[in-house]
Amino acid sequence: MDGTQAELFATGKPEQGDLFGADTVQRQQFVPKREHVIQPLMEMLAAMRAAQSWPWDEVQMDLKRNHVWPHLLGHLTAEEAALWRADLEAEAARLDSTAL
Repeated sequence: MDGTQAELFATGKPEQGDLFGADTVQRQQFVPKREHVIQPLMEMLAAMRAAQSWPWDEVQMDLKRNHVWPHLLGHLTAEEAALWRADLEAEAARLDSTAL
């Protein structure tokens, strides 16, 4: 057996680290640019303000209210998110009242 094949079966190799342990590498969290968060919020709020009734069907409304808005607002400061949330909820209340 030559030297390279002997290395394949060496017993003195370092032990593998724990796959889920504390020694794993920390990944950097993705942080979107502020304008990429604000732009969709502005577009959705403008569509809501311009509408007499909901501009989206029920599935899209549910997606935006329960997933998109919280996700986008989660990337803003608490103060800015509160302002956007208040504007979105005010328009949602207006549109909900017209749906009755």
